[in-house]
Amino acid sequence: MLTEEYINRGFIPLKPSEQISDVLETMKSDAAISLPVVEPTTGKLIGQVTLSQLEEAVDKGAAISSIRFENAPSLYPHQHIFEAARSMLIHEVGYLPVVDADQSWIGILEKCRTVEALTGLLNVTVQGSVLEVEVAAQDYHLGELVQLIEMEQARILGVAVQTPTHVQDPFLISFKLNVQDTSAISQSLRRHGYLIRSESDSELLNVDISERADELMRYLDV
Repeated sequence: MLTEEYINRGFIPLKPSEQISDVLETMKSDAAISLPVVEPTTGKLIGQVTLSQLEEAVDKGAAISSIRFENAPSLYPHQHIFEAARSMLIHEVGYLPVVDADQSWIGILEKCRTVEALTGLLNVTVQGSVLEVEVAAQDYHLGELVQLIEMEQARILGVAVQTPTHVQDPFLISFKLNVQDTSAISQSLRRHGYLIRSESDSELLNVDISERADELMRYLDV
C-alpha cells in the first residue's frame, strides 16, 4: 500500500510572493502549524513556513519570501503508508508534501487519508474477530502462531505487533481473523504455551473497532 494511492493532488501550496498577513489568516482558519512553499517557475518544493514564524514577523505586509524557509519533510510516492505514518509522528505534522526524485511538487498526504489507509490495511472494518496473544520475547516466532491459527481453518486478515518497551516485556500480537468463534484457536494456542490476552467476537468487535479507531486518530493527532 503506497503513498501514491492517497495523494491529494488538488492541494495548492504557497508561493514565495504571497503576503504574510494572508498566509497567517489562512493558517489560523485551517488550524495549520506549517504550510509548504513551492517555487512556481520550477514547480519544486523549496521549504515551509510555520505559524510561529509568521506571527513573529514584524512586517505582516511583506512577502513570505522575506522569511527564511524551514526544511519541509516530504515523501516519495513509492514509499509505503507505514513510512508515511512514521514520518508524520517524527515530524509532528498532520500532512506531508509528496515530491518526485527531483523535488518537484506532486501533492500532499493528509493525516485523515493515512488513517484511512491504515484502517484498510489492517481490515479493521471487515467482519470477524480479534485475538490478542502475549508472547515472551525469547519465544516470539510469528510463523508458528500463523500455522497454529490456520490449522483451525481460520484466515488471518491482519496482524499488528506491539514491540516491547523493555527487554523483559512480552510481545503483544493482535490477529484480525475471518471467523467469529475463536474458542478452538484459543485452546490450540494455550496448549502450545501461548497466553491469550483478549478475544473479541463479531458483536463485541463493533465497539472495539470504534475504540481502536479513536486511539489511532489520537495517536496521529500530533
